[in-house]
Amino acid sequence: MKRVLLSVCLISLASFYASAQKADKDSIALIKFEKALADIEAKDFVIIVDSYAKEDGSFETNTDNSQFISYEKEFMFLQGPILADNAHTNKLTVSDYSQETDKKGNVRIAMQVTGFYIRAKVEISLKKKAGNYADVIITPTKGSTRRFSGYVIPTAKSDYFKRSSVI
Repeated sequence: MKRVLLSVCLISLASFYASAQKADKDSIALIKFEKALADIEAKDFVIIVDSYAKEDGSFETNTDNSQFISYEKEFMFLQGPILADNAHTNKLTVSDYSQETDKKGNVRIAMQVTGFYIRAKVEISLKKKAGNYADVIITPTKGSTRRFSGYVIPTAKSDYFKRSSVI
């Protein structure tokens, strides 16, 4: 009888500990989500490519911090062949900016961007449970759609490498 009682106590203690850990993870993710959303709304963020979809549909991990999308006050910048299909730092003007929140609290931002080499629609999706990890889809008027994921980080805290030759 003592063994059964001890087993029940240990099982309930373990389940309580597991639920407390899950609550901690959820609250940390929510804090990161709200911070990322504030950075996006302030138009002061960088998303360095973490993983991206190759042309065959498979995903590959990126380790190059010069492949990024950033929004710095009034302009958006795309850099790297993964995103822009060129080796330039592309300075883009943003128009048609919209932000939608679904029933679960997930946020989708869509905007039209125009630059010297690029004219595209950029969609950024933030899921509440994913914290500051965003999915991005770039659909250019010419060329193929680019899909990638990465962390939304404030521009001041990011370690991205922005080339000096901006077009």
